[in-house]
Formats: sequence, structure tokens, C-alpha cells
Amino acid sequence: MDARSLEIVGAGLRQVSRRGAVPVARMTAVGAGVGALVGVLAAVFVTLVAQTTLTSFAVVLWGFVYGVLVGALWSLFRGLVRNRPELVTTRIVPTHYELRCPTDELSVAQTLLTDVSPAPEYDKRAA
Repeated sequence: MDARSLEIVGAGLRQVSRRGAVPVARMTAVGAGVGALVGVLAAVFVTLVAQTTLTSFAVVLWGFVYGVLVGALWSLFRGLVRNRPELVTTRIVPTHYELRCPTDELSVAQTLLTDVSPAPEYDKRAA
């Protein structure tokens, strides 16, 4: 049996609209947390390397504050741009698949298919 004579075709097509939206408030809060972490790490690096007139605690505190502000603003703008209504993705997905082959090779294909273990059931809720 030649592999070029086989076709796997998606059948029972349906249109799925999916919006990958993340709430802007959650995205802003996560961005503020990441910014705070980066700000504190940068402040610790500054206290170890540079000489400042501020105490180490003040440098870490300002790094935390700037990190929260920059991270929150960055994530807020990213969330506002990412969650636009026109960014709804529409895909066409098959509900099942068909295996097609020439009629003279049908008995070989049926024999091969009976030897194969059944595939796991397609979860329609995941699409």
C-alpha cells in the first residue's frame, strides 16, 4: 500500500469563535507583581554595585515602587490593546476525520485500521 494514495480528511466542519481575552485588571495586577520583583532585584543590584547617598532600604523601597508603577502601566496598556473586540479568532475545525483510499486498496486499509488501537475521544469542550 502506497502512503501517497491515502488521504486523511476532516469532515463535519464547524466554525468556532474564540476570544482569548484576559481581564485587564488581572493582567495589570500580575504586571505590577512582576514589575515589583524586577524593581527589587534591580535595587539589590544597585545597592551591591553602586555607591549611593541613600540607605539600602530606601533604594530597595524605591525600586519596589518604580517596579510596581512601570509594571502596572505596561500591563495595563498591553491589556487594553490585547483585549480589543476585533481580535476574536475564528477557526474552522472538523468534528471527525475520514480516511480515504483507492477502492482496490480498501481491504488492506481496513486490515491496517483494525490493528490500530482506538484514538482517545475528541473533547469538544476544549475547542
